[in-house]
Amino acid sequence: MNATSGGSEAVRWSEAVASWDQEAAWSRTLALTTSEDMVGGLFLRGTLKAVRALGDESLVARSTAACGQTNFLEFFNYPASVLLRLLAEAVPSLAQRHGDVAHALWLLGNCVGRDFLDSESGRAMCQLLRREAKRLMNHLPAAYQLSLTGTRAVQWLGPQHCRFVMTHDVLPAAFHEGLLVALLEHMDTRRIHVEGVQTGPLAREFDISWR
Repeated sequence: MNATSGGSEAVRWSEAVASWDQEAAWSRTLALTTSEDMVGGLFLRGTLKAVRALGDESLVARSTAACGQTNFLEFFNYPASVLLRLLAEAVPSLAQRHGDVAHALWLLGNCVGRDFLDSESGRAMCQLLRREAKRLMNHLPAAYQLSLTGTRAVQWLGPQHCRFVMTHDVLPAAFHEGLLVALLEHMDTRRIHVEGVQTGPLAREFDISWR
C-alpha cells in the first residue's frame, strides 16, 4: 500500500498487520478512546450482521457477550468501546476462517458498507448522490460523522483521484478499505483503487481513485 503521503510516521497497513498483536492493538485503541467517542446503532447492527455472515452464531454470541450488548437500536449512539470489544472478540476467529487479519477486517468493512447501502438511509443517500462517485466522496465526511466519532476530510488530487483523511478514528485501515470499496462499487465507477495508510495511532489516510 502506498505510504508516500503520510510522512515519516506513515505505516503501510499490509506491513503493520503482519506482526499485529491483536489483543495489544485493540487494548491500545480502547485506551485512547474517551466517553465522547460514539458509534451509531445502525453501524453496530451492520457490524454484527457481518460477523454473523462471515462467522457463525457461536461467534455472534461470544462477540455480543464481550461487548455487553445483544441488540442495537438503529438511531441510538453507543460508546466506541462497544464496537472495539465486539471486534476484538470476532476478528481473531474470522482471521482463521478467511486467511489473515487484514482480509478479515476488509471483509467486515465491505459487509458493513453493503448493509448500509441496503438500509433506508443508504438508499436515500444513493438517490441524493445520483450514483456519482465524486458526490459520494464529498458527502462522506458528513455521512461518517453520523456513524462514527472522528474528523474526516477529502483532498482532491484530480477529477477522479482524492485523499481521504481520518483523524481520531478507532477502526483499522483495512476495515475502512472494504467499506469504501463497497460504497464506490455502488456508484458509476470502474477500476476502483482504495489503499490505506496508518499515519498515527488514530489517524489514517486513503488514496482513492476510479475510472
